[in-house]
Amino acid sequence: MEAASSTGLLAGFFALLSMIALRPVAQRVKLLDQPDHRKLHKGAVPLIGGLSAFVGFGAAWLIWMPVASAHSLFLLCAALLVLVGAVDDARDLPAKFRLAVQVVLGAVLTFGSGISLTTFGDLFGFGEISLGYLGPWVTIAAVIGATNAFNMVDGIDGLAGSLSLVALVSLAFVFMADARFNAELVLAIAIACALVPYMMANLRIPPFRCRIFMGDAGSMFIGFAVVWLLVNATQPGEMAMRPVTALWIIAIPLMDMVAIMVRRARKGQSVMKPDRDHLHHIFMRAGFSDREALLMITIVALVFAGIGLAGEYFDVAEWLMFTAFVGLFAVYDWSLSHVWRLLVLVRSRVGHS
Repeated sequence: MEAASSTGLLAGFFALLSMIALRPVAQRVKLLDQPDHRKLHKGAVPLIGGLSAFVGFGAAWLIWMPVASAHSLFLLCAALLVLVGAVDDARDLPAKFRLAVQVVLGAVLTFGSGISLTTFGDLFGFGEISLGYLGPWVTIAAVIGATNAFNMVDGIDGLAGSLSLVALVSLAFVFMADARFNAELVLAIAIACALVPYMMANLRIPPFRCRIFMGDAGSMFIGFAVVWLLVNATQPGEMAMRPVTALWIIAIPLMDMVAIMVRRARKGQSVMKPDRDHLHHIFMRAGFSDREALLMITIVALVFAGIGLAGEYFDVAEWLMFTAFVGLFAVYDWSLSHVWRLLVLVRSRVGHS
């Protein structure tokens, strides 16, 4: 725990320094988010939150942890992903190119490390679902999915960061219970601490007055890191938690991504087409402010993660936890399909209160 605390404090300090240093650089290289029909903020905002978090985490990791550790390949792949994300933030790369990069880096990390998903657990009550030779390919798909899930949910100030912190802190609790996962514990805490300066600047918490955004570089890095930690936590023989618990830890970004993509497919649209039908958009159209939407979504994410961790601690049957999650997703998907009726109901309740 001492190594995790030291690395975390150092990661936060380096992230703060890099955020200060990167602000003028962002202005020069046009690493800025300009307002448009989907982005309603005022003025050009630097897209350096993710970059500063990665620099802070990476610097702290290289100082405190062995360079030859099993996670060095993760650090390299994450660095390349952040680089591509930063270029995308500045120059708007094609979606197919970004996806190709995610596939390649996911494959390099999976096959290069030899670590991959091997089982889904006993999701249906009929015994363990072994992945066999499909394990590495399922892992690559999971890496791509989680990377895009956190990227897609990054729509209002503080949301991607808050959901990231929920996932990382939840994973830290899981890893603290088993000394074999010390490196994973350090990784989770270091990334969480590196996000703190960004969160304070993004939400303009004193003494920060000038806002910054996470950017694709940051949201993709967070998704990449979280899914890598989840995969490491569910390795057979050294399992920190069951695979079904992972669904609850990242429930909000996962459900939001899948539900939106299903809805777009039903309409015959590209599943990667941007829109304003995400969960935070629905809250704001219902009359809530962005801070109110952030607070409510974060609380819901904490509740879901708590359910997952409680199910893990009390050893609730995997099939029961999975059935509950599927039921939860069905309700979420139905809610999106009937969003306008729900908005009318919410507005009428708010108007009478």
